[in-house]
Amino acid sequence: MTNVLQNFKNSIHIILLFWFVNGIANTTPHRPPVLNTLDCDLCSCASSSGSLGQNTLNNISFIGTRYLYQRFVSKAGIFKNSPKSTEHFNTYQIWGRISISERFYLSAILPYQNLKRKFTHSNEHVNGIGDATLIGWFKIPFYKKQRKEANKNHTSVSKIPTRHTIEFGLGTKLPTGTFEQVLSDRINPGFQLGTGSLDGIVSAVHSYTGDTFGINTNLTYYAKGENKNEYRFGNQFSFSSNFFYTIPKNNFNIMPFIGVAGNFYDNITQFGETLENTNGTIYNASLGTEFLFNKFIIGGNYTLPIQHDLFEGNVTPKQSVSLYINYRLN
Repeated sequence: MTNVLQNFKNSIHIILLFWFVNGIANTTPHRPPVLNTLDCDLCSCASSSGSLGQNTLNNISFIGTRYLYQRFVSKAGIFKNSPKSTEHFNTYQIWGRISISERFYLSAILPYQNLKRKFTHSNEHVNGIGDATLIGWFKIPFYKKQRKEANKNHTSVSKIPTRHTIEFGLGTKLPTGTFEQVLSDRINPGFQLGTGSLDGIVSAVHSYTGDTFGINTNLTYYAKGENKNEYRFGNQFSFSSNFFYTIPKNNFNIMPFIGVAGNFYDNITQFGETLENTNGTIYNASLGTEFLFNKFIIGGNYTLPIQHDLFEGNVTPKQSVSLYINYRLN
């Protein structure tokens, strides 16, 4: 937890910058609110499949499919010629968002993992169901008062949306994926179908959306549980901010977006002992777009690390890609 808090201080200036942009955005017209994203791109989060976001840009109920690709290069040693392995994470998801009421909704992800690791003279391959994620969200919209003079003896007051909202999320990652102890002994122990543990997720999101552009900032904390092997991935703090622009066409909309994100990991523990040099940080930049056509949402993004220090520099994250197609339920 100490490492997470120290790294969090280093990222405060990035978060404040995006909140400042949120304030500037007050002058834009209104459009439906933008949804949050939860970024979680390494180690146990790769096996939880929370990577690259929990929702789309549009505040609507949907069900759909998504494909995620992530790549890592791991080095077993400090020398340039130390043995290396390349990990390819392919994840296929059924995901969705269901509105329960005007202010409360649920988001869920069920992944299937296909993971491959290439060594110099051998390969490893595991595939199967990953860890499912379920989060409940409560949305608080903000209003400003506008006074209207009806007559000399009475003044009417109406509420006008400010186009700012805060959402609070509380959820869990279920141990539906298999955890194999032998795989955790490699340089990158995140090469797993699942963590084997029941984890808690707490999130807060500030969003602003106008007719032409919007921005949101997400803060999320992952409290990792211990599995039956007495193995516990380190707790994690994440932040992300995304800016999008809407380009309306005759019968569809195009919504390009850019974003930054950071993940900060505590050390892994097993049998009550801390495994040193298993913590780390990573900062990502992303670029993508969504297409809205009738009842369908088609989107994708490309993510590239801009700074990282993982497992004492022995694990190097490479590019990530996400592609999805969803069907609107409302």
